[in-house]
Amino acid sequence: MSKKSISANLIAIPLTLMASQPLLAKEADKEEDKQPKKETLELERMEIRGEIIRPNMTGVLPEQGGINDAAHLLMRVPGANVNGLGPLSGIAQYRGLFGDRVNVDFKGMNYKPACTNSMDAPLSHVPAAMTSLLKVYRGIAPVSSGIETIGGAIVQETKRPEFTEDGEPIDWTGKFSAGFNSVNDGWYGALYNGLANENHRIHAYGSKEFGNHFEFPGGANIPTKHDREAAEVGYGFRYEDHVFDVDYNYNYTRPTGTPALPMDITVSEGGILTGSYAGRINDVVGIKASYNYQDIRHTMDNFSLRRVRGNTIAQQNQNKRVSDNYSDGFGYKLAIDFPLLSGTMTVGADGDNANHDATVTNPTNPNFSIKNFNGAERDRYGFFSEWVVSPIQDWTVELGARVNHIEMNSRTVSSTGTPPPLTTLANNFNSQNREKTDFNYDLTGIIRHNVTDDLEVELGFARKTRSPSYQERFLWAPFEATGGLADGYLYIGNLDLQPEKSYQGELGITWRHGSFYFAPRAFYRYVDDYIQGTPAPNGVAKTIAANQNPNPLLQYNNIDAILYGTDVEAGFRFMDNWRVDGTISYVKGDRADADDNLYRIAPLNGLISLFYDHEKWTLGTEVVGYWRQGDVSKFNAEPKTSGYALWNIRGQAELYKGLQLGVGVENLLDKDYRVHLNGLNRSLNNEASGIAVGDRLPGIGRNVYVTLNYEW
Repeated sequence: MSKKSISANLIAIPLTLMASQPLLAKEADKEEDKQPKKETLELERMEIRGEIIRPNMTGVLPEQGGINDAAHLLMRVPGANVNGLGPLSGIAQYRGLFGDRVNVDFKGMNYKPACTNSMDAPLSHVPAAMTSLLKVYRGIAPVSSGIETIGGAIVQETKRPEFTEDGEPIDWTGKFSAGFNSVNDGWYGALYNGLANENHRIHAYGSKEFGNHFEFPGGANIPTKHDREAAEVGYGFRYEDHVFDVDYNYNYTRPTGTPALPMDITVSEGGILTGSYAGRINDVVGIKASYNYQDIRHTMDNFSLRRVRGNTIAQQNQNKRVSDNYSDGFGYKLAIDFPLLSGTMTVGADGDNANHDATVTNPTNPNFSIKNFNGAERDRYGFFSEWVVSPIQDWTVELGARVNHIEMNSRTVSSTGTPPPLTTLANNFNSQNREKTDFNYDLTGIIRHNVTDDLEVELGFARKTRSPSYQERFLWAPFEATGGLADGYLYIGNLDLQPEKSYQGELGITWRHGSFYFAPRAFYRYVDDYIQGTPAPNGVAKTIAANQNPNPLLQYNNIDAILYGTDVEAGFRFMDNWRVDGTISYVKGDRADADDNLYRIAPLNGLISLFYDHEKWTLGTEVVGYWRQGDVSKFNAEPKTSGYALWNIRGQAELYKGLQLGVGVENLLDKDYRVHLNGLNRSLNNEASGIAVGDRLPGIGRNVYVTLNYEW
């Protein structure tokens, strides 16, 4: 094995493999054509191929089990996890950081949720059935991967056809997929079609998915029903070394539950328009450019899918709420790469604009209205440069720098038909200077050394930043519009927040010898001005909160935090057809300025699998384990959770060329367990299943799934 290939083996090839992946190699094989053809890798006889992206990137193919939310694919990536709010509302977490701190890239854009509680989280816009590959940067993300990448970077890809070579006929590709899950009587169907010749390509997607409430040994988790439709159309044109693409992606989500939040989705719809160019000039200078626009409408309420608090109809009507949320904005990016001093220099500019509006009303009281957010604007303008060079043999240096200019503002807010103290808070907010500007800079430095043909060592350092979200700055009254924190507390914003500044060190080792691989990583991160809730000093706001929620009111403030840990992926193949793969992830989050733990940190967890791979079928088993989490936050009385282990069985067979049947059982023993990263129950309906309001929500019970895929 060459010293070049050891790096390539871990970049885009999913080492955390599952039963369906060997038969789905074509999912990763048909990557974007914007770049010149890149090297194809084969991992022994696993037939998993992927595009060479960079040495610290891991790719995950969509699972064929009971997963509809693409965010849950992250649970198979070392260091990554998901904050669960509902069946379609998973928020990405990486090494203890989540939400706005993790940059999610889709076709060159950073999706902005319309929901003030991130029910339409970035990875929810495209279903798992339409996701061709999910890529995660392990460790320090490059400055070119996004404007704010303090918590890492994720890339979500969908399929598109490849251009043919000169003289080849028109190529027609397609895929049909369908599946059924017993745990919620859920089903999905998706169809993709693509046509391409040497200069033109077009493609279209469509998917539909539906499911009832998830069952668990104690009953049903209500509300967790879901109903979603999605579609995409695209056209591409190639002329010599220049490729132009335009795509439109649309999502329509019907009533869908989020039991960890005070409301559920009634409708969420909108589209993303993207246009991109990629090309090379004289085969020396590379240019990538993209533009995007999104327009999303999101409506939620607290009565369509769940019971409303109140002993009488009059009390229930008084407590009914509807929230109408809107988000629109645009983004752009330009990157130019060229040779410099035996290396490659990339310089670029990127930015985006996002506007948010949210109004809360009572359908039984036309006089009640709260302008939760009114023209909350967050504009970002960035400039970056990266230089990758090999100064001497077997050594690679990667240096990056970024400068971001962040502008935020909000129009005046209001409330009608509400108690006078709420009007007082609105007036106080309106009288303050709401125009805020931050100047942030990021720095990265990574050194990689191929010690031997089998061993590579990586050492990296980074300074990353993030400005406050619009909720953290502009939440003017006690509300639960917190970007999906789901801790049951009321929060109030802070116009005086400072940007977060993270200082990170990373050490990684990649060892591969024959059929064995072992890739551990350790990290340490100090975050200055980390944003978190602390007891609120505002007397008027505290009075209002006390009448709504027994928990103390919290205000977003700057603290200091430390996160450290390790994540490992390893495995080996034996007796030709057998393979063992596994991951372990651990992160510890502490306040550096007080005796407390950070909120919503995943406990020690891991996965180990044993599979038998035949040319036409695969069968195996896996165990997923989570340690108990006792290191919980005090500031919001975060509940502890017990450890658990789940046993899964998966199999897949190729019935005919391109036709694949998958079957499996997840949580085979029907274990009753609580997922620490799931939010706390906010639904009165779950009390019938023994889950009180404020209790940790359960994981799903035994699920038997069947999938069918045909690809041509």
